[in-house]
Amino acid sequence: MIPFRSIILIAMASGAVALAQATTLQATPPATTTPSAKPDKNKKTDAKAPPTPAEETPAAPDASSNRAGTYKAFRQQFDSRHFAEALVPARQLIEQTEQEFGPNGPQLVNPLINLGTTQLRVKDYSGAETSYKRAVKIVESNQGGFSHEIIQPLFGLGMTYAASGDYAASTDALKRAVDVSRKIDGLFNPAQLELLDPLIAGYSALNQYDDAQREQQYALRLAETTYGRDDPRILPALERTASWLESQGRFTTARQIHARALDIARKGGETDMRMISPLRGIARTYRMEFLYGPERPEGSPENAGDIGGVAGPVSTPASANGVSTASVLNPDGENALEAAMKIYDAHPGEDNAGRGQTLIELGDWRITAGQWRQAMNTYRDAWKALSEPGAPGTAALDSPYPVIYRAPSITRPPHEAADKYTPHYAEIEFTVTPEGRVRDAKLGDHDSSDTAGNSVLSAIKRARYRPRFVNGEPVETVGVRYKETIYVRS
Repeated sequence: MIPFRSIILIAMASGAVALAQATTLQATPPATTTPSAKPDKNKKTDAKAPPTPAEETPAAPDASSNRAGTYKAFRQQFDSRHFAEALVPARQLIEQTEQEFGPNGPQLVNPLINLGTTQLRVKDYSGAETSYKRAVKIVESNQGGFSHEIIQPLFGLGMTYAASGDYAASTDALKRAVDVSRKIDGLFNPAQLELLDPLIAGYSALNQYDDAQREQQYALRLAETTYGRDDPRILPALERTASWLESQGRFTTARQIHARALDIARKGGETDMRMISPLRGIARTYRMEFLYGPERPEGSPENAGDIGGVAGPVSTPASANGVSTASVLNPDGENALEAAMKIYDAHPGEDNAGRGQTLIELGDWRITAGQWRQAMNTYRDAWKALSEPGAPGTAALDSPYPVIYRAPSITRPPHEAADKYTPHYAEIEFTVTPEGRVRDAKLGDHDSSDTAGNSVLSAIKRARYRPRFVNGEPVETVGVRYKETIYVRS
């Protein structure tokens, strides 16, 4: 299980959640004019404000007040995360808007976006696609193909396709949204940043790595242009860039980006909590480098390019103490995680979720280093932190997780000539002991050759897992199943 593709898909899923939670929810204006009526240019209006009581007629409320009330009911349900219930007022709002403005009125765009967002939350991808497409068509017919109003429905459409697994259609819609944003607001307008992350993830899911790298470089340059190279506000952009580099196996370059972020965050003091994320990133790149091999020297086709002012390695990378990252687990990574924990200790009670996750990563490090007893104690500390008030709970320790698993090369998505490979699968069933070892592994369902399936089986037998925890203690887990994708040249 090489985690590169998992990182990509998690990015797509996270973007979809962000979209549904906030990005495309649009206020429905209580417009009291018909599309043909000319507004009073001297009168200031608040598009988000509902009608005041003086504007309503109690005996016969006008259509605008009805729409405002329906929108309020929709937001109450949506904001309470009652998404299925929110569909009813969302559809009612569209019906009311159609009655007042007709089936192609521009006032329908926001209600359609809101309906699409809600449908996306309940995984009605077909319905969401229909809603967003209709919104796009209405904007095109009223404002043309290059207007601010078309960006959000294109964004929603792209995220819907991504959630349903149609990454080709997703990147088409998102790329169009980015092109419109750049044409209208300029090449380096910061509003396009929310569009670029899912676009990059889509390109990566399609193995279009050159396109993904181009947009990733653009996103970081955009943040630097907007805020400055050493401004703390570029830290999220640096983190996204480093995460993408990790997903491509460019661990040395990713670590240099994390180090740059660490230097910026350190300006806030040696206990600034913004230092924690890059410290965790530095440790993660060392561990992944040990498991999957070092980044290739600059000049190889997969690693060409300078990102964030950082060039790739020119030789097999080593730490400051001269230890080659190609052969041993570099202690600099454990030092980084321990430094992160010291920062948490300086802020007792703050961010128990982050504290718990950092402890899990420290436990994973110690499993990788063969320090089983220390790892179990660290996981116990993580369990306690995640059980504290305000923490998200212990779900991260509720099931076994592979810490050391070197998948066979046939499981790696091809970077070149991807259309000449056919994906197959092999499922392995096994037991994970309280010590994290694999026992009783056997080849289960598979549509690959037995030889390919057995290569996955052999890799699983050598794996080490973070065991499942119950009441803060590691326990055995029977019937664990792992399904691996295998790429076979057609």
